[in-house]
Amino acid sequence: MRRTVPAITVLSLGLALTLSGCFANPLDQLTEGLVEGGVEQIIEDQTGVDVDVDGTGASLPDSWPADVPTVGGTVQFSAATADIYTAAIETPSVAAGEAAYTDLLDAGFTQVAEFQVSDDASSRTFENATWTVNVVVAANADGTGQVQYTITPITQ
Repeated sequence: MRRTVPAITVLSLGLALTLSGCFANPLDQLTEGLVEGGVEQIIEDQTGVDVDVDGTGASLPDSWPADVPTVGGTVQFSAATADIYTAAIETPSVAAGEAAYTDLLDAGFTQVAEFQVSDDASSRTFENATWTVNVVVAANADGTGQVQYTITPITQ
């Protein structure tokens, strides 16, 4: 289980940086010229993953774990498959995004890893008895924040 934490951190960081404006936003490319429902259906049919993508605001999956606090903001992307969840949320600022770290601690999670990428990007991993939650917070070019959650179940 512990070996998956670095892999999750790297994967989450890559997605967060991609969505943060540091690189071309794949959501813009994915949704450009296509109907949201059609795109989602194609992805779901091909992968079996429940996806909600529209690039202008999506929603968390209905099955999103209720015991994992999530920062307020605009959901840019979310997906759920089996018991694995991911979402990208745009916040008004990096500071607003970093509230995710405090929210998890306040909810009883324990921080088990931290990675500072730059002054404007960091990743922390938290656990409770049920979930491992990796949160990456990065600055967008326009000063907003980007928060990427990856939630996986603790396996005994």
